Amino acid sequence: MADTTVKPNVFERHLQTGIQLTLVALLAWAGLKLVTLGEHTAVLRERLVYQGEQIESLRRDLRDWSDLYYRKSDASREIGALQERITRLDGRVSQLEEESRP
Repeated sequence: MADTTVKPNVFERHLQTGIQLTLVALLAWAGLKLVTLGEHTAVLRERLVYQGEQIESLRRDLRDWSDLYYRKSDASREIGALQERITRLDGRVSQLEEESRP
C-alpha cells in the first residue's frame, strides 16, 4: 500500500493564510462597526427620551398657560358682549336725551 499524501505547496499555504487573515480582519471590522452602531443607537435612544421629556414639559406649560391667559375665542366672545352692552347703553342715553328735550 502506497502512502500518497499530497503536501500543499508553499503558495497554497500562503494563499490559505492570506484568506484566513482577510476573514479575521473582516470579522474584526464588522465587530467594531457593530459596537459603533450600538453606541450610536444608545445615543439616539437617549436623545429620544430627552425629547419626549421636553414635549411633556411643553404640554404641561401649555396647559398651565391656558389657565393664565385668555384664549382668542374667549376674548372675542367677551369683547362682543361688552360691545353689545355699550350699544344698548348708547341707545338708552339717546332715548333719555330725547325725552329730556323740551
